[in-house]
Amino acid sequence: MAASPADRFAALLRHDPVYVTDHAPRALPADAAARIKRSVARLGVPAFVVVTPILPGEDSDAEDLISLLRDRLGKDGIYVVVSPNGSGGEARQFGSGRALNADDAWIAADLEMPYDAGAVAVIDRFVEIASSGKARERRDNLRPRPPSRLRIGLDAHDRAQRRAEQREHLAFGAGAALGGFPVLGLLVWRRRRKTSR
Repeated sequence: MAASPADRFAALLRHDPVYVTDHAPRALPADAAARIKRSVARLGVPAFVVVTPILPGEDSDAEDLISLLRDRLGKDGIYVVVSPNGSGGEARQFGSGRALNADDAWIAADLEMPYDAGAVAVIDRFVEIASSGKARERRDNLRPRPPSRLRIGLDAHDRAQRRAEQREHLAFGAGAALGGFPVLGLLVWRRRRKTSR
């Protein structure tokens, strides 16, 4: 019988507490695992992180996967499961020790970051919020979500299009005016010529 995703991830986490998929090279920097390790080390509690595409299903849902990982590993700490682009994740803390209000910190981090911020940036924001001791306040008093890279690009494209259209209209108007002067001059000359006869 094939191992479930939870079994595979648990086996990987026993050797290294941060697993980062290699199936999303465009969404993750090459040093993603090292950056995540440095970030979660600031929490002061054990942390187990899985960055993988999250698909709805048997034990692939982030919340279910966290519970299964905790069950398989049997270790206390913070468990984080998130997709490479940083969306659809979940964080939960199990066991005693320094209480960090992981649920509220994750919600706040997820809502404060652009949709395409990436897992590394979302985890870093999560750590910052969880460590601040103000996770509930940050969750309840959200700042406006910054625009995504796609939205920024689309807005820049729209502005460029408007500028190009303005230049085109200006050039058309100038061309029409410059082309119209000789015709106007010719018409005036013909009219004067007719009236002088």
